[in-house]
Amino acid sequence: MDFTVIPIEKVKAAFARALRLNPDREAAALAAAQALGITVEAVREVVEPQEAHAA
Repeated sequence: MDFTVIPIEKVKAAFARALRLNPDREAAALAAAQALGITVEAVREVVEPQEAHAA
């Protein structure tokens, strides 16, 4: 299986550009994912705050 590594900064920048064009976060995540060739879930993992996990 081949993987392409996309820097987090690039994902955040693509999301920010998409968000400026459409303030709907879900639509912006989809646009960023399409632009980068990754899944929407991957974009969400980068741009959405993560909940702290209790140990």
